[in-house]
Amino acid sequence: MNQNILYKIALILFLLINNFEKDYIRSSIKNNYKTKTNSSIVKIFIMTHKDFDCEIYNPIYNIVADDKKQLKKNYNLDILYASQSTLYNKKRAYSEMSKLYFIYELYKNATISSKYIGLNHYRRYFDFCNNIPNLDNIFENHDVILSRKIKMNLNTRDHYCKNHICQNFDEIIDIIKEIKPKYYKTAIKASKEKQNYYFNLFIMKKYDFYNYCKFMYDILFEFDKRHNFSSDEDILNYSSKYFNNREEYYYQSRVESFLSERISNIFFKQYFKKIKHCGVKYYS
Repeated sequence: MNQNILYKIALILFLLINNFEKDYIRSSIKNNYKTKTNSSIVKIFIMTHKDFDCEIYNPIYNIVADDKKQLKKNYNLDILYASQSTLYNKKRAYSEMSKLYFIYELYKNATISSKYIGLNHYRRYFDFCNNIPNLDNIFENHDVILSRKIKMNLNTRDHYCKNHICQNFDEIIDIIKEIKPKYYKTAIKASKEKQNYYFNLFIMKKYDFYNYCKFMYDILFEFDKRHNFSSDEDILNYSSKYFNNREEYYYQSRVESFLSERISNIFFKQYFKKIKHCGVKYYS
C-alpha cells in the first residue's frame, strides 16, 4: 500500500474521530442544560427570519420564525411558526414584533405557559446566553431584566427624525396622550432623553408581559387604523412616498418595528421601578 493511500486513510480516520468528539461534547452540553433548566419557569424566544450562527443548547429557548421555508439548519430546539399570527400579513412592517404578538396570543389562550417570558433576537442575546441565572433570586429584588441603556448623540425624537419618518414619532406621542394618558408625561420626557432602551430585549413576569403587550399593540394598532394599514403592501406604498430610493423605502417600511423600540422604552421607564441590567452579545 503506497504512502498516498495511507495518508488518505489516516486523514479520513482523523476527521471521523474529530467529528465524533465534537458531537459527543455538544450532546453532553445539551444534556447538562436539560438537567439544569425547567422551561415551565422561563421561555426565551429567539425571533428570526433566517438561519443564524449562535449555538444555543438550553431548552428554555424557542425559535420563532414566520414559516418553515425560512429555516434549513437543525437547531435541536422547539420551533414555533407564526404563519397563523394575526399580524402575519404585516410581518415585514412589524418585524420581530409580529412574532411577539403571536407569542402573546399563545400565552393568552394558554397554548404555552411559563412563569417568566424573554425575548432575544437571532443577532442579539443577553450575555448569559446558555447559562441562565436563577431568575427567582433575581426577581426577588428586581421587576425585569433589560439590556443596558444606549446613549445617542441626539435625543430620542431627533434621532428618530434623522433616521425615519419624523411625523410618525409625533403621531405615536399623540396616540399615547389620547389612549394611554398616564404614560404621556413619561413619553414627553423620554423623547428628550439621549439614554434609552433599544433592541426590545427583556425577561419579565408573565403578568407584566401581558401589560407590556397590551400597551404596545394598543398603540401600534391605533397607528395602523389611522393610516388604513392592513398589509405590508399598504405600508410599503406609504413609505415609498417619503423615499425615492427603492432600497431605502423598502427598509423604511418597517415602520411599526422602528416605532416599537421607542414605545417599549416609554413603557419600561414608567412601568418598571427595579431594573436588572445585563450586557448583550452581538452576532453578525
